[in-house]
Amino acid sequence: MNTPNNTEFTAELHRFAEDLRRLRVDRGSPTLSKIVSRAAAVPGTSCLSVSALSEAFSGKRLQRVDTLMSLVHTLLSYDEDGKSRCVTRRAPEMEVWRKRWRDLDQLRSLCRRTVTRTVAEAPTHAVSPLALRVLADNLVHGYAVSLTPFEGPADSYDASAFSPDGRYLALGGSDGAVYLQDPVTGKAVTGPLAGHQGIVRGLAFSPDGRLLASAADDGTVWLWDVSFRRPVGGSLPDSEGVPDSVGFSPDGKLLAAGGYVGCVYLWDTATREMIRALNIGSSRLDALAFSPDGTLLAAAGSDGSVRLWSPATWEVTGDIAVGGCCDIAFSPDGKLLASAGADGSVRLWDPLAPGTAVRDMSSAPAEAVSAVAFSPDGRLLAGAVMDGTVHLWNPANGQPLSDPLDTPLGEVYAVAFSPDGGLIAAVGHNCTVQMWITPVLRAN
Repeated sequence: MNTPNNTEFTAELHRFAEDLRRLRVDRGSPTLSKIVSRAAAVPGTSCLSVSALSEAFSGKRLQRVDTLMSLVHTLLSYDEDGKSRCVTRRAPEMEVWRKRWRDLDQLRSLCRRTVTRTVAEAPTHAVSPLALRVLADNLVHGYAVSLTPFEGPADSYDASAFSPDGRYLALGGSDGAVYLQDPVTGKAVTGPLAGHQGIVRGLAFSPDGRLLASAADDGTVWLWDVSFRRPVGGSLPDSEGVPDSVGFSPDGKLLAAGGYVGCVYLWDTATREMIRALNIGSSRLDALAFSPDGTLLAAAGSDGSVRLWSPATWEVTGDIAVGGCCDIAFSPDGKLLASAGADGSVRLWDPLAPGTAVRDMSSAPAEAVSAVAFSPDGRLLAGAVMDGTVHLWNPANGQPLSDPLDTPLGEVYAVAFSPDGGLIAAVGHNCTVQMWITPVLRAN
């Protein structure tokens, strides 16, 4: 049997894309924007973006299975005159495309194995003082230094999180597994943590680093023992809907999760019992976060509002009208709440005085900002953007540090700072993990 190579995979991918283009023509050649809007009306499909569709039809990249099947489902659900048709997710014509995707994904995996090479150990010598001076000069002038990307085991990643001690970078895979990688070498430190049956959308380490929580499209939330790399009792009981956001309270005693049913669920991490469900008054929860001191819990709903509760009494302390929101994050001192906008806006709010925004980040991207994260010292704010870039701002004045950071991801779904603030990691629409050395923001 001949060993497949990248040329063969590329040829098969282009044939696949050509057949997708034929299907599009058969359905009346709808524009990419029209396909996106139609997908939103087809039950059971994932959100599509123009950039992902462009890559699928051009054969630039093999889309992950949920994106591809949502595209096919949308195309099949309308005839050439634009009239809707009833096509189930398990219809025979859907299964044909699903099998073709599996075959392509298997071919890609085989190609990746064949290109693996044993790299001779580099000769050990002192790092050049001149090289260190150039590196330091770039960092102190606000330029993040890009590191060589590494590839993880899954097709793509929707979530990432650094462990509190910085030893692990957890990745939430599109295959339903959670991976623990060494952020320095990019290598796996253990086998995949398997339990979910859907895309892993949310990850969070407990403050002491002993537990890792994961939430996925299959509607389950799992707790993992990080030391022994095994589940703690299986999925948590009584969750409903599709959780896609998780977070621990600062003392580690509570775990919050939420998703498509518009509720925040709270579990006692010691007993695994659900102790409360908070209604956010929205059909879907998009993000949640505890304040660093534990006095507030914030949850962003699909209706464009962020609701705030006091965990001491679980009374609502306020609502912030942030507009379309994909993610939220508290600053390390708890005085600011950042919101990531579906319209590309990034704003800072005072969580103790809900009202108008404290500050807008300038030079906002044109596409949706899927995630935001503060550096541990609070002096930088990072935004993951659906155009495949990461933006860095100074939250004190709202100004960008530099031009957007490019990635090979196509779309960026998550961004995170290492606990010491020295590294930035981004994951998204393929198997690549992109990392940078964090720039130094000098005091004025």
